[in-house]
Amino acid sequence: MFRRFEKLIDPFQSYTCNTPPVGVWPFILNALRPLRWVVAASLLLTAVGAILEVWLIGYSGRLVDTLAATRPGELWAGHGAELLVAALLLLVVRPLVAAARESLDDIAFRPNAVAMIRWRALRHVQRQSVGWFQNDFSGRIAYRVQELGNTATGAAYSVIHTISYVAIYVAGSIWLMASADLRLVIPMAIWVGLYFVLMGFVIPRVRNASQRVQEADSALSGMLVDTFSNMDTIKLFSRQQDEDRDSRDHLDTARRAFISVQKLEVTVNSSMVFLSSLLMVSLIGYSIILWQSEAAPLGMVAAALALGFRITAMAEWLLDAVAALFNYVGAARDQLSTIAQPVDIPDRRDATELKLNGGALSFEKVRHHYGKGSGGLDGVSLRVEAGEKVGVVGRSGAGKSTLVNLALRFFEAEGGRILVDGQDLRSVTQESLRRRFSMVAQNAALLHRSVRDNIAYGRVDLPQSMIEAAAAKAHADGFIPGLRDQQGRIGYEAHVGERGVKLSGGQRQRIALARAILKDAPILILDEATSALDSEVEAAIQDTLYDLMDGKTVIAIAHRLSTIARMDRVVVLDRGRIAEEGRHDDLLREDGIYARLWARQSGGFLGVEAGD
Repeated sequence: MFRRFEKLIDPFQSYTCNTPPVGVWPFILNALRPLRWVVAASLLLTAVGAILEVWLIGYSGRLVDTLAATRPGELWAGHGAELLVAALLLLVVRPLVAAARESLDDIAFRPNAVAMIRWRALRHVQRQSVGWFQNDFSGRIAYRVQELGNTATGAAYSVIHTISYVAIYVAGSIWLMASADLRLVIPMAIWVGLYFVLMGFVIPRVRNASQRVQEADSALSGMLVDTFSNMDTIKLFSRQQDEDRDSRDHLDTARRAFISVQKLEVTVNSSMVFLSSLLMVSLIGYSIILWQSEAAPLGMVAAALALGFRITAMAEWLLDAVAALFNYVGAARDQLSTIAQPVDIPDRRDATELKLNGGALSFEKVRHHYGKGSGGLDGVSLRVEAGEKVGVVGRSGAGKSTLVNLALRFFEAEGGRILVDGQDLRSVTQESLRRRFSMVAQNAALLHRSVRDNIAYGRVDLPQSMIEAAAAKAHADGFIPGLRDQQGRIGYEAHVGERGVKLSGGQRQRIALARAILKDAPILILDEATSALDSEVEAAIQDTLYDLMDGKTVIAIAHRLSTIARMDRVVVLDRGRIAEEGRHDDLLREDGIYARLWARQSGGFLGVEAGD
């Protein structure tokens, strides 16, 4: 039976991945639209269940009157059918309604809604640029994507499961009292009015306090992610007292924000005890007065007593639900401030697939300063012919990495344009663009997956023999068989840890090289591709690199100038502009920047300065 509820909706159904609404309720309504029929059915069953509960209390009062007016021997003869119908409603209908409602809410709705919201948030965030991710902590982004499913679903669940039920129950109770005597509505109306006054006082304060809690928790989360991500630096500088002080400050801010919420909760709970006592005294007392004047039967006193206890319990439940609702809304608002940002580098609506015809690259007056007005590139014009191998050198901060980042459209150029085979990068889809590029970077980052999955990333259908052949060409076959992770997986099945942390820099770079060999894209970018390798391994791998370059358009960035001496052309960047270009020997004869850099090298390394 549960499986039917579980499969009422597919949380991963296809949809148009647009920017999510920034507002919490517009976001929830939009995200949960595929679940609207589940919600409608739940609300219908909520109404039925609440009506049954009110009817039960009303019937209990009538039953008291019936028992008082009927002789025991005549009960079944006169009221047997009525009692059997009541028993049927209690034993069959009421449990079935409750089971169906709970199944809809807790099986069909909550798990699927959480998964659906996370899935859509994840798909949207993954479409952000590399630069966007550099503006926040990856751990905090991940936390917000994951928690948005819980908070948005929690807010909707509070409305569907709790607030609607209590509202229908209270309305039914008022109707029940009014049907007996309109005067019984007076204490109920007074109580409802006082209850809304209390909510009007509490809700804005709960909202503000909840927002402070979310801000404090977000800051605490960012501090923890930053601390754990840089534990080696913290240990190196031996500043544990400073870290303890900073951690204590963040924790204390979160503690004080939490206390402010708890103060409100104590105020609300104490006030609710008073209001519940007031309702019971007024409702039951007024019922007794009516009974004494023979204006109401004894059963109405019993029903009023039961309603008094039940409504006050539900009122506390409702107030807790409202407080939780505002906590959810506050948390979702904080999460949406990150997740609901428009994609900063979107594909154009009319973007087409990149059609490659050799892979020529053209940079036309390209300018990019990362919004700072300095650094990066300053009006660079460069053409790399199809199949040409171009080395790019320059001091740190000259703009080398900016050049390749813009070619991959990890950032959007602030001025000028970049073309591949005459097609403006902004006119083609980013996926089709990057499929044509292979890249081996200085800081080769791997996914926390198996070695096999990292080498064959994006191509799950590859046979093991091809993966091992690529590893051999990258000189990675020597260490891979000896790898073992904490779960006992070995060799190509061993997992490499977050960003490949369980491997040395040289091992990571060789796996990244094997990945590029398998991808075999027509345009190749080498960004310090051998910087993490020792001289012996680098010498052994040079032939593989040149084999990999064969027939491809290549841009190779290097501090170690010996690795690009055999390129067709060398481009020297200086302060964001092209200062020199030509063949290695020609640039040495010019005795310019390149020649001075070559002369200053020790063992083939270029002096590194801050700022790239």
